[in-house]
Amino acid sequence: MENCRFIKMLLVGTVCSSLFFYFNSEVHAESTENNIDDMATQTIQHAYYYVDGIEYEVPKNQINDFINGSLTVDLPYDLTNKASTPEGQPCANVCIAGNAFDGTRTSSGFTLGKSGTRVINKTNKPITETSELSSTATVSGTITGSGGFDWKVIEATVGFEIGGSYSWTTSQATTITVDPGYWGWIDYGAHTETWKGNYYYLTESCNQSNKRYITVKGPKYKAKLAKTEKYPY
Repeated sequence: MENCRFIKMLLVGTVCSSLFFYFNSEVHAESTENNIDDMATQTIQHAYYYVDGIEYEVPKNQINDFINGSLTVDLPYDLTNKASTPEGQPCANVCIAGNAFDGTRTSSGFTLGKSGTRVINKTNKPITETSELSSTATVSGTITGSGGFDWKVIEATVGFEIGGSYSWTTSQATTITVDPGYWGWIDYGAHTETWKGNYYYLTESCNQSNKRYITVKGPKYKAKLAKTEKYPY
């Protein structure tokens, strides 16, 4: 009788455990603030950038270069990073007087504006939900150097608006697909470039005066990353 009672209790416990697992596996996705930044465990599903409002996906084999801030990357639909010469290029030792910038691009990469909320998948199949923004995410440009600058001259070389910025508003938050047992989110930001070189005034006799070495960093394109990682809890 004791053995029968033990077997019945074991069966009941097994059934209850199965029911608990079944109902727990049906819990729908949840969103939580993105407060973990362990790049070693994160996987970038997709990377996107926008040219004139058109979305382009970064090829899988180029994503690492796209986010790497120490490399220079030529994007497929970027036509501005071509060899350029400062305004007033000399011709027979005669130059057009004016400001000039002889900078070169030294690096490019993804710059984070703000991470969206994390979507947790506690179901047994992939889910697609919005990684929400609690506020606007903005990436702006900067110039490191002393004195005033003619930004239009610099912008003609670098190909982006120094005084401009790219923003993701709360209404522009997008969805992400997350596999069972994972959580995922969208990193909202911009693909930025860094240029370094001399800013100076070019005289009619082709002399350079008031020369200053400056660093220019700015958002070239609006961009986002779709990330996932194993749910840690």
